Amino acid sequence: MNQCFAPVRTRNVVRQIIDCITERIIKGEYKAGSKLPNEYEMMRELKVSRNSLREAVKILSAAGIVEIRRGDGTYVCSQIKPSVFDYAAYSIIYDMSTSAELLELRRVIDEEIVRFAMEKVTGQELGELEENVRRMSDAIAGQNYEEAEALDFAFHMKLIEMCKNPFFVRIMSGVYSIFEQSIINTVEYEKERTTVVKHHQAILDCIRDRREARVKEVVEGTLESWQDKIK
Repeated sequence: MNQCFAPVRTRNVVRQIIDCITERIIKGEYKAGSKLPNEYEMMRELKVSRNSLREAVKILSAAGIVEIRRGDGTYVCSQIKPSVFDYAAYSIIYDMSTSAELLELRRVIDEEIVRFAMEKVTGQELGELEENVRRMSDAIAGQNYEEAEALDFAFHMKLIEMCKNPFFVRIMSGVYSIFEQSIINTVEYEKERTTVVKHHQAILDCIRDRREARVKEVVEGTLESWQDKIK
């Protein structure tokens, strides 16, 4: 069997293990969805302790680069996921921005999300959006605002997923992670008179009918209440 890594000899062992694994992923030697060598093989090749290796793998898992499957092994993630590092980076940007700048950012990205979704949406995905809107309407009618808040955020995450561009999905998922609380607060603030369902239905109709000319207007409507909740 060919040796996968050169032995690690520097003091910062965990950092070096992380660099070795990510380098192999970047070079394509470990493909998305592929299984990494088992723990014993990696310890032998890297000449590192089990504790150092496990710490490095935990960090890579938290970053959304690998997935630890108990009883099976460690795999390179097959789906792009927002990581704790993304969240930290975007949170810093959020804290440094004004409400007007954040509103402008969300207006731009929401319009592009809707346009991407409009181009790539499937019949099944339209059905999922319709079900989401229906359940949200029922939740608000039943004053189950916690469920309505979760459905609100899930609607936006589904739109991002529908864009089907892994780089865009990762970036937008990270950005939306810092908007999550302000998005769900909109339902809590408006309660029975919430306009969330109306706005989500408008987005759904726009995507289903592929009405490119209405994207800007529809997105602007969805931000009417949200802009009061940011920052």
